[in-house]
Amino acid sequence: MEKILKEWKEFVAEANRVKIYSTETKIAIKRQEGSESIIEDTLALIRGIPSITVVNSDTDQEGSDASKILVDIEFKFVPRSSSLVSDLKAIKKEILKVSRLIVGVSPVRRMVSTLSKVQ
Repeated sequence: MEKILKEWKEFVAEANRVKIYSTETKIAIKRQEGSESIIEDTLALIRGIPSITVVNSDTDQEGSDASKILVDIEFKFVPRSSSLVSDLKAIKKEILKVSRLIVGVSPVRRMVSTLSKVQ
């Protein structure tokens, strides 16, 4: 009986811990004339989304062109529901809404393929 109670307490403790996940996505930012800080400004807006922490970002020089800049972003997030896929869909929508200059975000399946549990 003690073993069962111990396992149950460990299970409950694990369920109550805050879980943090990490994933990657690529965003496309529309270029504008004379604006040198488009990437930094856009990343600052993304950092303002609740429960998201941008860890790394890197400009994809090969994929960028005269009309858009591609940026690879790695971010951590705290799940909001029991479904990580629906959380990632919601995060993708929030990223798209944060600025009119963001014209695209990679598919959720890419985020799922790079998903890892941090904590």
